[in-house]
Amino acid sequence: MPVRSLRCALPWLFCLPALVAADVGVPGFDATRLETGTFTYQDLQDGKPGSLSSCVIARQDRHYRFGCDFPAYAQRWTTLATPAMRPVSTELRMRTRQGRRYVMTLHYTGPKVSGDTVTSASADGRLPGADRAVAADITPGTVDQRIDWATVMATDVQPGQSFEFEVYDASTASSRVHCVVGDAGMMDAPGGRVRALSFTYSVYKSTGMEVYTVYASKAVPRMMLREDLPGKLVSILVKVEP
Repeated sequence: MPVRSLRCALPWLFCLPALVAADVGVPGFDATRLETGTFTYQDLQDGKPGSLSSCVIARQDRHYRFGCDFPAYAQRWTTLATPAMRPVSTELRMRTRQGRRYVMTLHYTGPKVSGDTVTSASADGRLPGADRAVAADITPGTVDQRIDWATVMATDVQPGQSFEFEVYDASTASSRVHCVVGDAGMMDAPGGRVRALSFTYSVYKSTGMEVYTVYASKAVPRMMLREDLPGKLVSILVKVEP
């Protein structure tokens, strides 16, 4: 997802209580714990309404297809994964801060990931285009970075517990993720108020630590109700379609 601060910014949101989390190691991920459909989110920047974004979770043969579109960032991606959230492939298209087109394609085969990244030249010609091959080893249980938000919801870990896993991205390679689960009380959803869980996770990238909080319906199949991202960006679920 695009750059993502975790703060309780809305009055109906229950903050994560202080607790000592019991570590359960690497949990079993199961995509059947996730609601399928198309989910539309209202983005808030510093509390001010911004653009709409959307995410799709769908069954595709024996796999699950995850996709998100962020028009305000000219970014969209699609990831195919097994029901255990093991990645199969990913394609990301976006525009960089310099206005250059960036395309990343990854293919996962067992403990190997391969693919390439292509960056276009800048419009003024000062920055040349670049085409870089990707080839790396990953550990068992590694998840594609695009679907970390879905992965944390695909566990049966209970409030007060924590777990870890790894994510992969072509630009930062493998990164350790530590997630703490909390009780978020009652939260608003498009169909009414529901009991929710919070998944606060830190991603230890080579470029520095990033912290995200996903709020999801407690009952399975789960859907993401809200996400707090770095930079005081918040995404709130406003619409669900089959």
